[in-house]
Amino acid sequence: MLSDRLLQVTEILRSALADFEPERLSGPDAARLLEIFAEIEKLASGGKLLSARRVESSNVWRHTGHRSAAAHIAQATGTGLGPAITTLEAARQLGSLPATDEAVRSGRLSEAQVKEIAGAAIVQPEAEQALVDAAGNQPLSVLKLRCRRVKAAGRDQRAAYDAIRRERYLRNWVDDEGAVRFDARLTPDEGARLVAAVRAQTDRLAGEARRAGVDEPRRALAADALIQLACGHASGASGVPHATDADERRDPGHGKDGNGRTGRKGSAVATDGSRTGRSAGPSQGGPATMVHVRVDHDALVRGHLEAGEVCEIPGIGPIPVEVARRLAVDSILSVLVTDGVDVTSVAHAGRTIPASIRTALIERDPMCVVPGCGLREGLEIDHVEPFAQGGATSLGNLVRLCHWHHYLKTHQRHRLERSGEGWVWLGPGESTAALALPSG
Repeated sequence: MLSDRLLQVTEILRSALADFEPERLSGPDAARLLEIFAEIEKLASGGKLLSARRVESSNVWRHTGHRSAAAHIAQATGTGLGPAITTLEAARQLGSLPATDEAVRSGRLSEAQVKEIAGAAIVQPEAEQALVDAAGNQPLSVLKLRCRRVKAAGRDQRAAYDAIRRERYLRNWVDDEGAVRFDARLTPDEGARLVAAVRAQTDRLAGEARRAGVDEPRRALAADALIQLACGHASGASGVPHATDADERRDPGHGKDGNGRTGRKGSAVATDGSRTGRSAGPSQGGPATMVHVRVDHDALVRGHLEAGEVCEIPGIGPIPVEVARRLAVDSILSVLVTDGVDVTSVAHAGRTIPASIRTALIERDPMCVVPGCGLREGLEIDHVEPFAQGGATSLGNLVRLCHWHHYLKTHQRHRLERSGEGWVWLGPGESTAALALPSG
């Protein structure tokens, strides 16, 4: 019986490890043993996946008092419920992925590789064999990127992006030691902007730490950077001296806005609430972050991808071309324009609102321009005709909106249209003709 044979193998392994003294091994012998143990681990992971599928389908977990098959697997493997759920998802998909199933049974794939391949191949089955072959000679990070590309090509990118946005979240909890922890799910472009802003602020803090002779790990400085960006003041945790007003006047790369919040090139918030990049005073304004996008030239011009084309944030993954264009509104967009595998040019697209236009805009639009809103605080500057679609950074094409109406216009397809000296606010699919009162 299979279980008896596996128990014998288990006892052999247990006995071998009990007498195992790695310090007595030569380097080459240790390397060879590592390879052998890795192969055993892959085979064991494959057996676990196949067994997990049957645990679920047989309903044995109900008889053992577990709430779900995932809970049963989590207890049996000593993992959390989340990893157990992803294990089950991969196990279910193996039945319809013959190449992956064969590689699992032969011990050629790790569990992490199986999960990545299964998630992509179930969307594009024709890519399965190529992904299995790639897993044998590419690092897991490269395989993950290939799988993300396969999934993006096999589904409506706009629908996938919108699904991520609908399910976005930021959660926090307090761990057993009393520390506050966070978990977030963001769209690729918003995540990239946040990472870029935190990285820029972390670089500044790292420079201050070096000058002060303070030795802090970068991950700790990154936490301080996030606090500064979100709360507008230093956390005080690192003991690093922060810039004074005089320092900020000497360094035009960072400053304080009208609310006393410290900003930096790539992270400041203007006094009128609009997102800018340099110091946040009314005399300056620029893109919030630098985001790099790799996109095929034809796709950038056309506005959508076709077979074989790529539009992605390096290190993160694919995004719709529409989103890449929109990044130019709030970010400096570094576009690597490609023709196949060759980079043909690098373009930087972004908008900077001149001080004279910003001052005139604040004077003209003291409140959100959407009829009936009236909100005066925390206003954000928006291009009526989107910058990514050729809209000019001119007074006539700029308005100030509250955050909520800015969100609706950017992400929910609401529109502003000029009506005499004022504006008309239109929902998705609405037209000014439909809103007009009947004559007579």
